[in-house]
Amino acid sequence: MSYSSLPLTSKLFQLTALTLSLALAGCGGGDGTDTIAPEPDTGVTQPGNGGGTGTPVSDIKVTPITLTDPNGNMTRTITSAGASATVKVTDNNGDPVSNALVSFQAEGVTFGTSNSTVLTNENGEAAISVKPSDNTTTGSYQLSATVNYEGQTKTTPGYAFSLQSINVVLTDIALSSSSLNSGGSTNITLKTKDSSSNIEQNDITVNFDASCGSFDNDSVVSSNQGDVTATYTAVDENGNLCAGAQTITATPANNPANKQTRTVNIAGVEASSIFYTTTETVQLGASNSGSSTSGQIEFTVYANGRPAANQQVEISKIFAPSDFSFVTLNNQTSQTVTSDSQGKVVVNLYPGALPGPVEIKATLRSNPNVFALSKNVSVATGRATQNGVSISLSKNVLAVGVDGDTSTITARLVDRVGNPVPNGTVVSFVSEGGRVTPNCATQNGVCSVEFSTQNPRPVDDRVSVIAYVEGDKNYIDRDGNNQFSAGDVFTRNIGDFFRDDNENNQYDTEAGEFVYRKGGSGATCAPSSFSQPNILGTCDNNLAATLRYQVVLGLAADTPLLAGLPATLTPNPATDLESPKYVDFQMFGNSAQTLSMAAGTTISIAAEGGSCEAEFVNGKLTVPNLVDLSNQTVNASDVSYRFSYTGCQRNDKVKITVNTPEPSPTTTTRTLLIQ
Repeated sequence: MSYSSLPLTSKLFQLTALTLSLALAGCGGGDGTDTIAPEPDTGVTQPGNGGGTGTPVSDIKVTPITLTDPNGNMTRTITSAGASATVKVTDNNGDPVSNALVSFQAEGVTFGTSNSTVLTNENGEAAISVKPSDNTTTGSYQLSATVNYEGQTKTTPGYAFSLQSINVVLTDIALSSSSLNSGGSTNITLKTKDSSSNIEQNDITVNFDASCGSFDNDSVVSSNQGDVTATYTAVDENGNLCAGAQTITATPANNPANKQTRTVNIAGVEASSIFYTTTETVQLGASNSGSSTSGQIEFTVYANGRPAANQQVEISKIFAPSDFSFVTLNNQTSQTVTSDSQGKVVVNLYPGALPGPVEIKATLRSNPNVFALSKNVSVATGRATQNGVSISLSKNVLAVGVDGDTSTITARLVDRVGNPVPNGTVVSFVSEGGRVTPNCATQNGVCSVEFSTQNPRPVDDRVSVIAYVEGDKNYIDRDGNNQFSAGDVFTRNIGDFFRDDNENNQYDTEAGEFVYRKGGSGATCAPSSFSQPNILGTCDNNLAATLRYQVVLGLAADTPLLAGLPATLTPNPATDLESPKYVDFQMFGNSAQTLSMAAGTTISIAAEGGSCEAEFVNGKLTVPNLVDLSNQTVNASDVSYRFSYTGCQRNDKVKITVNTPEPSPTTTTRTLLIQ
């Protein structure tokens, strides 16, 4: 073929290539490698453009959808076995079109690709698998496909189909072991098949259940030619061991009527250990304490590390007070009990009146060498006793001239053997003046309330406060049974009581003193005292009583009363430096001289003059929190002071300064002139 006969495009290409080669060779740019010219363009278009090359396809055609079952047969039914949907795309000449994009649409099904779209192959065919979205779904639907190629779109006619649940049967069911120890395991295997075709079916959900026991997975989906495997364990969901013949049931989710059962035989539970499983301390109130008259402790029986039900356990007492009983009221002998479904053995405890430690033993009847002992159990709490009530104050002299000066009143209560009373024992308080918290509840035998200054303020500047609580009279236990019984006698019998506002040890009706009555009579009463006020003629011979304890608080003025302090001091010449002079006086917090100054008040002394010196040699320079206010007055040791001075000449001065604390700080200075 001559050059002139070549198509124009080839001629131009060869000329350009030749010119470029010569240019490169002339300027030394070549690398010595031959350049191969491309194939000449003959200008002829080859037929069969399925790859989309050459002349564009002017029109595409799409065949209707065909749906075939797994055996290749045409079908309009889709089961869990699935089906295959196929279309073919051709051009206007009937030639296949490859690499066309085909998207399938339908409800109720899942396609073989995530976007339901595939490309046509060299034969122009596009095929995709179709499965029900839910194997239990039935009904009729429509399937269609849309083709996109070189800007052209074609959609197939709808293809009607039905979803149908196949009749699944379970076959080849087997247990790796049908005889298990208690708590043991076995594998269950089976296959899922179509009952009509006997073909294994994947993606079939099989549910497992058992009369007693659990599964590693109680809902398994078949795969790999219909295979299903699950593991059964002879322990229920609550951790309890199974025993005896138990039924395992396998049920296809989409065909419950075709369930299958197998029996597994489980050996009886053999307990191997027992533990004391009560974690908290058990402190029981005595039978006469007024608190709970019983308690419980717990043991747990195990077999192979699992709680063991229906195991016989012998409960016995190692040591306890002689009147202590267990399992049932008044029982003091060994008893056999049976563990519950959680392997637990609960033992009831019944304390008597005697205190003391308790130790209970639980032993397996099947193996006497396996046992457990209780820990931290005791009978240690009784009712408050008359001589076991103590009341203390954080301070007992407060400032009268201010509202809100406070003192903490603390009650401490024990029973007759010195143990704290039951938690929650309520102590009540009433006050002659000011304000007091009405009650408190004990924790470990102790509770506190607050007293605060405010109106009313008693005219004598002394406030009586009484605490009271239900409890027992004090008695001599002649038979040693820790109970008040025949032959025992009260050490101090008490009846009704009153708040002794005027501190004269007798109830004065005219004074309107607070009184608490129970109405007893017929027994001799102990004399009344300030701390234990008692109304004669109101006692009985019963053990129970309302216990009481009274205290008094003082309300001191801001300005001290300095009693016995001279108006002036006589000189102490310089020649008498070795013989100091002494001055004695008292500092009171009220004009009646029945109180000290408020707690925390300080007193100091200083001298003014050439060689004049003064110092306190006796007395409490800071008024303590607690002073003795008994006997309707203040103890002299809490208010008495002595100072000495030496080297003091005429016109020298000695100054005494008193400072009261918050919440009513005041400074008072008394100047003594040397004359």
